[in-house]
Amino acid sequence: MATTSLPRTSNRSAVIAALLSGADVDRQRLIADTGLSRATVFRIVDDLMAESLALEGSRVLREGPGRQSTSVSFNHRSALVCGVDLGGTNCRVVVADALGRAIIRSRDTTPRDATADELAAWVAGKVADLVSRHGDGVPLHTVTIGLPGVVTGDGRSVVASHNLGQIKGTGFIEKVSELLGVETAVGNDSNLALRGELQYGSLPDRETAVLLAMGTGLGSAVSIDGQVLLSRTGLLGEFGRLPLPGREERLRDLLSGADLVAYARGRGVHVPTARALFADPEAYATVLAEVHGALAHLVTVVALAYEPGTVVLTGGFSESFDTARLTAISDQVADTVGVHSVVRRSDLGDSAGLLGSMATSLGRLYDSLGVRAEDAASVAVDRDLIVRRLAECPTAPTAPATPTEPTAPTAASGTTDEHDTAPHTRHDEQMAEG
Repeated sequence: MATTSLPRTSNRSAVIAALLSGADVDRQRLIADTGLSRATVFRIVDDLMAESLALEGSRVLREGPGRQSTSVSFNHRSALVCGVDLGGTNCRVVVADALGRAIIRSRDTTPRDATADELAAWVAGKVADLVSRHGDGVPLHTVTIGLPGVVTGDGRSVVASHNLGQIKGTGFIEKVSELLGVETAVGNDSNLALRGELQYGSLPDRETAVLLAMGTGLGSAVSIDGQVLLSRTGLLGEFGRLPLPGREERLRDLLSGADLVAYARGRGVHVPTARALFADPEAYATVLAEVHGALAHLVTVVALAYEPGTVVLTGGFSESFDTARLTAISDQVADTVGVHSVVRRSDLGDSAGLLGSMATSLGRLYDSLGVRAEDAASVAVDRDLIVRRLAECPTAPTAPATPTEPTAPTAASGTTDEHDTAPHTRHDEQMAEG
């Protein structure tokens, strides 16, 4: 049996991957796309329909001899996935179908003063409530939570979190997983934001890229050949801790929202937010010159460390940097160290982390169905559709930020208690608005 199981598994993976674009596909087209025999394709499709993973479509009319057939599509209602972007300021949640099309989302103020158990119950309650009220009875399979902190490579522990200190350690992660009752993965929010950019943005799949998240905190993430780099301790790329040349201040003091506001006030410049500095560049020219210099220094560091083709800026006040300024920084770094990296703003804005969390949940769902990584990578994802569906999907009414014990959502079959080993690393603080 061992000699036949691998080919059968590979064949099933190829057929499912061919259906994951979400389009109705003629069986004859499946045969051509997968290179499998007619008998194999028809058998696998029959099996998928018996498992409620595939649906019969309309009859396909063809000219000439040969048996007419009906189209088939992947059953987007076979399972739900969830992505959570937990920040020190706000918590955003999206519930999507098995093709990644958003159904419902929410945005609430994070109860920062809650204990670890209370915060876990609050997050789990948000997810359970959205699934219960808007999931139409479809089972929840996997939840992925982006955390504002340094997360170990195995996803089991938070090393540090500047804005949500109570999630440090393993207690928060273990409690939220227990309460949800389904496979729950956690990861650093910057890493998940980069995964979102790779999956649904315009970053070239095989290009080295760096994401810099300049919200309330300063975070970073790196990808090589389309894979986000991980580290055992989660400290890889914690550039915000580096001191500025010849100064006591660290990079995050000038490149994260909360710390920049504090730094400006220490210089006698009283502004409510980091964005307010950029709104009046003449009045705040001195402080902004320091910010631009700090960003050029950070890009120089990451250019030497990774030689990225692109450096993507995201987070609360990253939109404040105009294109001309970013181009000048890119040219300055190239002149200084000989590495030319295009420095630009994010395609997805503050949706990147939420989309990355959802993409991770989708990946774990497909893995549970037997889809191999190489087949999953070949799926023709309609990126514009996924991003548009997230933007257009309804937002659940904001509920009071009262931690409660949730009723665990119904789990889809085939779930496990395994923790994620995908993107989980560096973030000094969090990516929320600056």
